[in-house]
Amino acid sequence: MIVTKENLIDILRNNVVTVTFTKVNGEERTMQCTLIAEYIPNASTSNGKVLLQESETKTVAVWDIEANAWRSFRLSSVKNISIG
Repeated sequence: MIVTKENLIDILRNNVVTVTFTKVNGEERTMQCTLIAEYIPNASTSNGKVLLQESETKTVAVWDIEANAWRSFRLSSVKNISIG
């Protein structure tokens, strides 16, 4: 199954997702991430809506649950996505 950026963002807005990807330096990383507003500090200042900067790039910005910070990855570097 091919996942588009739009599909992945929809999944992230409704789920905590484990994403395995290859970092720019070649290391493999597994990250639990989401775009669910209740996980993101200060998301309430936007009336419960997560504000995303949409771009033409294939980079996805997500909230890293474990690091408690914003992170991003290239869609083309994703090896595995699992929900839950």
